Amino acid sequence: MATTAPKDDAAIKARIIGHMNRDHAAELTHYLRAFAGLSPRAARGAQLADLTLDTLHLTTTTATHKIPISPPMTSLSESRVRLVDMAQQAQRKLGLSDIRITTYTPPQGGGIASFAGVAFYFVSALALPWIMPGTLAWDVLDRFFPSFGFFGGSGAETFTWLTRLIVVPVLLIHVTEAWWIARTRLEKHGVELGSGLWWLWTANTFFEGAPAFWRFDRLVAAERARKEGVKH
Repeated sequence: MATTAPKDDAAIKARIIGHMNRDHAAELTHYLRAFAGLSPRAARGAQLADLTLDTLHLTTTTATHKIPISPPMTSLSESRVRLVDMAQQAQRKLGLSDIRITTYTPPQGGGIASFAGVAFYFVSALALPWIMPGTLAWDVLDRFFPSFGFFGGSGAETFTWLTRLIVVPVLLIHVTEAWWIARTRLEKHGVELGSGLWWLWTANTFFEGAPAFWRFDRLVAAERARKEGVKH
């Protein structure tokens, strides 16, 4: 019997370490950010190397960090409850949500129109050097775009004048929207900075604007409802 407990502890420890590294990589990075003060970049790729009754030993690409478990556990059988509690503490300290978004959904309905309109504007702005008298684009604009005398003498002149006029405010508005979804939603809901999913949402929001925020919020609400349903 004297050798049973150490063997059991070793098996429990191996199971916990494997489970955390396989299924809870995000929580490991949160431990390092909240309790060791690491930046998201420095905490990336964290692995649980060892576990004792009073310490988590976490490794990154550059160092090993010791995270205290306070108060210490009396046995490793407490690990699940204590690690969940530490994860919740870390989330609160970092201002993160327990709802993680791992998917992207494309524009729908009015969002498609918004995306297309903004994309058309930026294509038009980039194409201005080639929109000149005598070109097909100039002739089409002259024929179909409204002409306002105080902007220019023709539809094409009005179009090019307006496009140049608003390029800076339009760019600032859409950069701000992309920054805002990253700042207030993506990080909060576990979308890693610089990941493919992060780029999809920020680039989409740059072109689509507000409808992208509403769509992301619907994903969060649906995931929250799913989690609540599982609890009951």
